[in-house]
Amino acid sequence: MILRGEWVVPVSRPPIRDGAVLVDDRAITAVGPYEEVRRQAGRGCDVLDFGRAIIMPGLVNSHTHLMLTVLRGVEDDLTLFPWLASGVLGPEEALDDRDFYFSALLGCLEATRSGTTCLADACPRDVGLRAMAEAGLRGTAYLEVFEGERSPEEAVEEALKSALRVAEEAPERVRVGVSPHSPYANSRETLELLAMGAREEGLPICLHLAETKAEFEFFLEGSGELALVAEELGLRVRGGLGKTPTRYLHELGLLGPDVLLAHAIYLTEEDMSLIAGAGSPVAHCPKSNAKLGSGVARVPEMLSSGVKVSLGTDSAASNNKLDMFEEMRAAVLVQRAVRADAPILTAEEALRMATLGGAEALGLSDLVGSLEPGKRADVTVVELREGLLPTYDPISTIVYCADGSDVVFTMVDGEILYERGRFYKLDAERVLDACRRIGEKLAEEL
Repeated sequence: MILRGEWVVPVSRPPIRDGAVLVDDRAITAVGPYEEVRRQAGRGCDVLDFGRAIIMPGLVNSHTHLMLTVLRGVEDDLTLFPWLASGVLGPEEALDDRDFYFSALLGCLEATRSGTTCLADACPRDVGLRAMAEAGLRGTAYLEVFEGERSPEEAVEEALKSALRVAEEAPERVRVGVSPHSPYANSRETLELLAMGAREEGLPICLHLAETKAEFEFFLEGSGELALVAEELGLRVRGGLGKTPTRYLHELGLLGPDVLLAHAIYLTEEDMSLIAGAGSPVAHCPKSNAKLGSGVARVPEMLSSGVKVSLGTDSAASNNKLDMFEEMRAAVLVQRAVRADAPILTAEEALRMATLGGAEALGLSDLVGSLEPGKRADVTVVELREGLLPTYDPISTIVYCADGSDVVFTMVDGEILYERGRFYKLDAERVLDACRRIGEKLAEEL
């Protein structure tokens, strides 16, 4: 099959006008000007001509929580810790496993519709993984770990056993990892044991890091909002250590190429050097951070320090959308607004963070993230219509003009998942009807 469009944006090389992508089974075998690709393909090859459109790599959402999708809009005006109590933990008590599964399916539906082909999901259940598998999406499902009242040994043993069981049943497109949530959510012993055990089993790790000023103050000085609610939250980590959360993780051996760090807003220069030196990728979530009043990550400084930065939406409960086009735009505009400077971050950098940067963060850059021969055929097509024309620079158009509703085609592994309103894997009406009923139940409970 040849995919043809007015523009092809490979990400790994400059845009191609009147370009094409040759897909053979699951792989990309050629990318270039249409006439060249057609000659290479030979006779008898189907051509799917999108006309006025941009063909680009599928977007990579490097941090989200699919099971929380139905909590979109439950609580929109609180900072992180009050929001967790009122907007997440409270409503969660009214939902069962089936509800969370359909919630995750709703997130997958939105991702597929808006051109996201790969996700990094963090969830204490396996519902995100099962939803991604049913949707045909690619990614990593990190099973969240909270030790609670258990001993570190018990918590880690159960977490690893669960992750390995789920991994045995996971489809090829979805890798399984573990997420001990954050430096403050588990004891030092649990974090150390889990890191050691996960690495022995080859499981990737994800943590929320330095998401709030409260977390930063808690570790450094033992003060602030988190210190006030530490006992109420049952935290076993002692504050006032005289070190940043990043330094704390570094000393525990919990930085490295296999450890994805979500948010990373409150970082010192030394923190950035530690993260860059260890090779830990960062998932930047600009919209969620802004909505919860958490702050603005120092993305330009991270990039200058050699930190690999990707983009994530976080959950629909804190965003409130899973649209990676909006995330790219927010990443650029927020940086320019707070610094009164342009171009402090460029459209090219934002696009890379949302594609190849995300693939690198998940250890998948040899497979996806750019349109190159030999890579898997994970492809998104954006139609150039009102609001996106004229198109002088397709990368500028993608970042500053496009959104998920402009996507007309989504493909993963050469398999078409979505095309002009039609979902090929998911039963959209079944998912939407189920989530409407969940919403009605939640509204009554709340």
